[in-house]
Amino acid sequence: MKVIKYMVAGILILAATTHALAQKNLVMNGGFENELEGWVDYSAKVTPYIYHSGKMSSAIFSADSSKWTGMHQVVSLPKNTQYILMSAKIKADAVSTGKNPWNGALFLFETLNKQEAKIGEGINIASVTGDADWKLYEKAYIIPPGITKIKLLFALGYVTGTMFVDDVSLKVITQSEFEKYL
Repeated sequence: MKVIKYMVAGILILAATTHALAQKNLVMNGGFENELEGWVDYSAKVTPYIYHSGKMSSAIFSADSSKWTGMHQVVSLPKNTQYILMSAKIKADAVSTGKNPWNGALFLFETLNKQEAKIGEGINIASVTGDADWKLYEKAYIIPPGITKIKLLFALGYVTGTMFVDDVSLKVITQSEFEKYL
């Protein structure tokens, strides 16, 4: 009888741990409340003047369409991760249209192995041009074998204008949660 009680308790703890893990944001400082801590920036700044939530957001500005400006963060995935949901709120001000269809205020990601070598091509989640108020962009994704990290990138890809980013998140989700995004 005690064995059954311990098994039930173990299953409940495992279920609670899995649910908690599925809800935890793996992005460090996704609201930019701690400036750019956790982010690698190439011309990104923080601003207390325009934000979606909290008291800060990240601002990426470019007056030169020959440059790529932005920031990224490499996020380690928990072992045996199968599904993730990436999201961010983005606002665009006077973002020009570039030479290529993918140019704009970009939210994309790359998959990496444990040595942080890029596997496959980057995948675009959003490309915004013109003026756009805050909007949630999100992508659910199946993690292929050998992928242990995700590189989240935000950039002005060879365009001019300003991109604001806030509420960046990467969470482990269940298969049933993933299926809601199909």
